Amino acid sequence: MGELVVPPGGRLRVLDGVFRVEGTGRRHHVGTGVLRALRRDRPEPAAAPLLERLTGIQGADPSALRRILLYQLVHLLQDHPQGHLPATAAGFGVDPAEAAALVHAAARRARLDAGQRAAAEALEDDLLGHRIRSAAALAAVLPPAGGDRPLAARLVELAARAAAADAALDAARRHEERGDPDRARVRYEEASALAGDCPRAVRGLVRTHRPDAEDPGSGALESVLVPGGVELRWPPGDFGGLHWRVVRLTRGEPATAPLAEVAGRPGGGVLVDRGAGTGTEVRHVALPLRADGRVDGPPLISPALSVAPAVTELSVDDGNGWIEASWTPTAGAARSEVTLTRPGGRTEERTAVRAGLRETLRAEGLEPGRYELAVRARYAPSHRAAGRGALSAAATARVTVHPWPAPVLTLTAAARDAGGVEFRRTGGEGAEVRLVEWPGDAPADGTELRTSDLPPPLPWTAPTWTPTPPADAGLGRVGPHGASPADPSPAGAGPAGAGPAGAGPGAGGASPGGAGAGGVVSVGLPPVGALVTVSAVAVLGERALAGPGVLVEAPLPVTGLALRRTAPEEVEVTFDWPGATGTVTAAVTQDGRRTVFEVARSVFLREGLRLPVTPAAVRVDAYAAARSARSVLAVTAGDARAELPADVAIAYELVPGSRRGLLRRGPAVLRVTVRAPGGAPGPDLPGFVLVARGDGGRDPQRPGGPAAGPAVCRVTGAELAAAAATAAGTGTGTVEREIDTAAAPGRPYALRGFLLGGAAASVRLEEPPLRSLVVR
Repeated sequence: MGELVVPPGGRLRVLDGVFRVEGTGRRHHVGTGVLRALRRDRPEPAAAPLLERLTGIQGADPSALRRILLYQLVHLLQDHPQGHLPATAAGFGVDPAEAAALVHAAARRARLDAGQRAAAEALEDDLLGHRIRSAAALAAVLPPAGGDRPLAARLVELAARAAAADAALDAARRHEERGDPDRARVRYEEASALAGDCPRAVRGLVRTHRPDAEDPGSGALESVLVPGGVELRWPPGDFGGLHWRVVRLTRGEPATAPLAEVAGRPGGGVLVDRGAGTGTEVRHVALPLRADGRVDGPPLISPALSVAPAVTELSVDDGNGWIEASWTPTAGAARSEVTLTRPGGRTEERTAVRAGLRETLRAEGLEPGRYELAVRARYAPSHRAAGRGALSAAATARVTVHPWPAPVLTLTAAARDAGGVEFRRTGGEGAEVRLVEWPGDAPADGTELRTSDLPPPLPWTAPTWTPTPPADAGLGRVGPHGASPADPSPAGAGPAGAGPAGAGPGAGGASPGGAGAGGVVSVGLPPVGALVTVSAVAVLGERALAGPGVLVEAPLPVTGLALRRTAPEEVEVTFDWPGATGTVTAAVTQDGRRTVFEVARSVFLREGLRLPVTPAAVRVDAYAAARSARSVLAVTAGDARAELPADVAIAYELVPGSRRGLLRRGPAVLRVTVRAPGGAPGPDLPGFVLVARGDGGRDPQRPGGPAAGPAVCRVTGAELAAAAATAAGTGTGTVEREIDTAAAPGRPYALRGFLLGGAAASVRLEEPPLRSLVVR
């Protein structure tokens, strides 16, 4: 505090008043004018409220600021390890002329512990606020006043007021015992005016309070439970701008327990008490105060209120013969008590279950009708109160249990010779039965649904169900590959036929009514490539029950089938895998024999498909197998077919040129040989090109393609076909040609041959050893 009133380099004198000393000894008295100027000139935000409070204290009592500074300096010196030295006081900013005297005074003062310091600092506030009982308790903690005459005078005044309050309380008690509450109330008001925090006086006012017989609510303080506390509402009227002290009384607490004051001031006639204990019963007393803080006049008293907040966020749902409620219990509640009222008015108690932050209740086996649920929070009684504890107001909800459809019990399917698939069901009597495909996993049988949440009916199913006798042939539960026990032939073996009458977009699979023991039948024609889990759903109005399902498949065709020989006795088969099909069958026909191979999707995508063959012409047929052993094959797609002619191979090698003299050879010769095991290969042969590549290194890289270097030799397909045709029917012919060394790069360089033309993919190229293709 001294830092606020003394400028840097200045000193403070406090023994005969508060002065700041500057320069060679000029003294300036610190009064309210100086404090106001400091309040105006100091820019620090934290300094403004403190200076404003000091100005108010100094204005009310000119000696108060000096006593505060002396109190702080004495304790600073007593706490300092060198507090007995005048230099320590000077270090705190005290003028050296007063330092020794101040140190001497501090040594004579009694040392206060933490509790005594807190009592000394709060005593004056309690006296000014007329909280005499609290001030008396603080005074009892302090040591004797000794030579502190102002403190001694304050303690004498405090004792006199406490004695006067006690005398008024004794008189009020005698009047109350004689049955005279009016006179007792007057003396209780006198006691509360003397000691505004006296619990006996306030409780006596509550006991002797008598509301107006003609208007019991007039002049009363209204209390209402609100989220987070108790809202207090003043009655309408002009109270002349009075200040109020509001206290809370709790049932069961000792009569002499200190009063619990409600923080805050009423705004617009409303004040919220956020300190009321949950599960307690409370009353509030609003004491009117004069400007000096003394109680002035009769208080406003609220009726007793049970602080028992009701449960919140009550929600109720209904289902097939059940209702389920959940709510958020209040903090501090011991349990929730639930009452269920049936349509006839009969009530019954139900037990809730805690689930995390919520409590739930489920009642099952209920008949359709209107029900009402009431939930109340029960609070445990306090350790001083008797009884079962406070019970909150009821949170209520009304709910209707609606009729639900009969469930579909079974659903089976079988292929039809005319194409498509035939569905048979049992159950669902009196309900509309739809055939649907769920976008994700199908719900379990019996799952309760809303009609608005259902997927649309399958457009390729018939709109009606037809009753059938039990002995209807060809229908039953589906076996592997779609065969039914009554029809062992492969399901869907024939071509897809025309759909059933009425099948198409908008077909709903509805069923009015039930069927006999043979069940009811509906027909559908799934699109090619479909693999659908068809599920039955029973619908009644806005409610539905999920039923069983059956897997139906119409396999996709194999497309993009192509063949390529990778060796004389091996062919590579490529095609576009048909959707999510698990297995594809490839049938190889060669030399009048047919061999069947199956390949799984994972193997095909990882390794491809290579089949053993002979060099002769070959034909391959491919078709999709069923993706699931449980599926019903409703439609069979057409097969894919591809053919390869007999194996034709083109081989090449580099032959050294002929000698020209003793030390020279002519250009190397390219020898290209065509071999067709079945005879003449035909005129449609690819051309051949030999490409060179040199990169200046000792080991040049091979050319990666026909454009990777200059062409040093070319042979056309027509030349190769003519050579093979003149080979006495063996199908083998050779063309030799010198390479163009002028077009080749500098040595060393690497050579490589490539096939060119549309027929290159069907002809196999055989390459010589790599070392023979490097020219050095």
